[in-house]
Amino acid sequence: MKRILSGLLTLITVMSFAFPVAAQNLCGERVDIIDTLKERYREVPVSMGLAGNGGVVEIFASNKGSWTILVTRPTGVACVVSAGEAWESIKGMGDNDQGV
Repeated sequence: MKRILSGLLTLITVMSFAFPVAAQNLCGERVDIIDTLKERYREVPVSMGLAGNGGVVEIFASNKGSWTILVTRPTGVACVVSAGEAWESIKGMGDNDQGV
């Protein structure tokens, strides 16, 4: 699980810098973005982690299946790097003591 999460965080971090033109339109104050996710899409935080560059990666999801990945850089700028539909939580993934 740790390897998968680490790989996902690395990919998200790379994506956030690989598409600066798109990210510029989806960046702003973290509080404002979170308020919009909550009010417009009913999305709440479901997981988070620390990226290698010091950024915080958060995944927001709603009961209806919409989801958003938000990266907040050490500078304080938050950017939406991806969003979509059909989010599903996988039960039991955190219960694995084997570190997979």
